[in-house]
Amino acid sequence: MKYTQGDIVFVNFLFPTGECKEHPAIIVSNDELQEDEDFFYVVMISSKYDFQKYAYELKDEMLSKKLPKKSYVKCQLISGYTERDVINKHGIIKQPFLQEIIDKTIDSIF
Repeated sequence: MKYTQGDIVFVNFLFPTGECKEHPAIIVSNDELQEDEDFFYVVMISSKYDFQKYAYELKDEMLSKKLPKKSYVKCQLISGYTERDVINKHGIIKQPFLQEIIDKTIDSIF
């Protein structure tokens, strides 16, 4: 398994509109899912601060490697990918921030 929960990866993110654009994203699904099913779930990261009630602000101290722009996790935008879909790995998000993002994603969607 090349990628794990908490990794920040770049993928071509498919938007609800059908548009596809490269974005960083955080792997939020657990590692067992990837081992069993060969895919994982990510939430998109964006520099846009729209839909604020679903956004989680990222700060440099939360990350193992800074992102190029001020960024927000879009907790309502989740999608499934496989290892071959990853363009590159950027770093990781530290705990307890990863768990906060997972909790906000669950609250945003369910």
